[in-house]
Amino acid sequence: MWIAENARLKFIIGIALSVLVLVSYWGVLENDFIYYDDPLYVTANRWVAQGLDRETAVWAFTDTQQAKNWHPLTWLSILLDRELFGLKPAGYHWTNVLFHLLAGLFLFAFLNRSTGMPWRSGMVAALFLVHPLHVESVAWIAERKDVLSALCWMSGLWSYVRYANHPSLVRYLWVVLTFVLGLLSKPMMVTFPFVLLLLDFWPLRRAEARQLTWFHLVGEKFLLFLLSLTSSVITLIVQQDAMPTLSIVPFSDRLANAAVSYVAYMGKTFWPSGLSVFYPYQFSPPLWQLIAILALLVTITVFTLLRTRRLPYLAMGWLWYLGTLIPVIGLVQVGAQAMADRYTYLPLVGIFIMAVWGMGDILDQLSKWRVIGVVIAVSVLGALMILTVSQIGYWRDTSTLFTRALQCTERNYIAYHILAEEMKKAGDQATAEKYYREAIRIRPSFKAPYTGLGHLLFTQGRKEEAGSLLEKALRIDTAYVPALKNLADVKMSQGQIGEALRLYRKAFEEVQDNPELLNNFGIALFLTEHWEEAVSRFQEAVRLQPGYKEARNNLKKVLEVRKPSG
Repeated sequence: MWIAENARLKFIIGIALSVLVLVSYWGVLENDFIYYDDPLYVTANRWVAQGLDRETAVWAFTDTQQAKNWHPLTWLSILLDRELFGLKPAGYHWTNVLFHLLAGLFLFAFLNRSTGMPWRSGMVAALFLVHPLHVESVAWIAERKDVLSALCWMSGLWSYVRYANHPSLVRYLWVVLTFVLGLLSKPMMVTFPFVLLLLDFWPLRRAEARQLTWFHLVGEKFLLFLLSLTSSVITLIVQQDAMPTLSIVPFSDRLANAAVSYVAYMGKTFWPSGLSVFYPYQFSPPLWQLIAILALLVTITVFTLLRTRRLPYLAMGWLWYLGTLIPVIGLVQVGAQAMADRYTYLPLVGIFIMAVWGMGDILDQLSKWRVIGVVIAVSVLGALMILTVSQIGYWRDTSTLFTRALQCTERNYIAYHILAEEMKKAGDQATAEKYYREAIRIRPSFKAPYTGLGHLLFTQGRKEEAGSLLEKALRIDTAYVPALKNLADVKMSQGQIGEALRLYRKAFEEVQDNPELLNNFGIALFLTEHWEEAVSRFQEAVRLQPGYKEARNNLKKVLEVRKPSG
């Protein structure tokens, strides 16, 4: 009878969690693609445009350049979505929501199986599923890697609990499989073996219950640690070009930013307001602030460690939070952001466990007031759902999202640049120019707005000013393909065919799969009587983009008038 009642309760909680997600995330189905990585992953990716076939499956496992990541399982899931949904964003959003829900259900199953406390387990899973900090991971199609790796992570925890209760080779290999699939989705999975050791401490208590030594517990995870190390090395190699050097972001600034971020994430966990898609890097916080932040982190760490015997979940949850953030806390800086909401997707589970189990223990001592716990839980979840629905609304389209970013942050040069691009596409050239110039004013070393503004001025016939801006972009990065291509276009229009040809050729050395670059390069080759090479470039442009009429016409023309070689 008890088993039947427990199964019924788990089923009810599972249904309740599903309803929470569907209600909270229903609005995401109305959202569009975002002009910030979504083109890279879906809308402008020529490999993804092919859909899922043998060639693109091989590409998924061999590509390391498209997104400066090696995550073949993520690519395969996106390729499958392209087959199923074409360019309808609702389908991609629905897949993200489904993966998110399944991850939450596995989190509930893992906690319930390891602790035997369904209500607390359900509350932790509910917080994971409806917290607004997690909207970025779910509502952003390009963050498919987050929700997919989280599904692997949570199913891996559930598999590990099954292995720990009844060890066998098959169950161990199942844990390894979920870990490998997670690494193939996103390299942030590298901390998974360390979290398993935390589970051995609490709630599994394997060292006590089974009289296993910590040497044995670490040793049984040797293969997982080896896989983690391998993935870390691959990631460092692949992301090398996206990492600012120590001369740009000194290690002292990285340490300071890491400390600030740890506390900032906690602040946003308990007061999730002012969330932004991009947080600009703020160098050198005031010394007093840094000292206060470090003191807070040390105090919490010491407090939780001193309570390990009586309240082991505090140390486990806190070390989960600290440890799983290490790959993305900024010590190894990737990209220009100081922090990102999506980085909290897995780490916050540790904080949720601390909060729910701590509150549960307090209410257990006040048995007459347990109804207060129900009221608190319902109120918290209700408030978070309202905030999540609101946050999803900001992800409706690119302009809405980055306008919100300007409202929530200061000196957000990325937001100004992206909005300038949106204004240019909408035909509002005056506002576009204003936003480009503001992005340049805030961050003179940011190459993208020079290129965007240069292209805008070129289309207005302001060729000299356009050329000057594009040359500034190339002084920042001599191999920046958009600037090379746009400057070559300017030189072509000024009759400097030789200089244009040099720039096109240099851009082509960096990128060989840009149809517009290939077409314009072909024109320059044709004008300088490099007939055979011109034909090759036009043919490649047509192969990459069969509907490219200009390239087709140019190919036809050069084939008609070309002279025999020699």
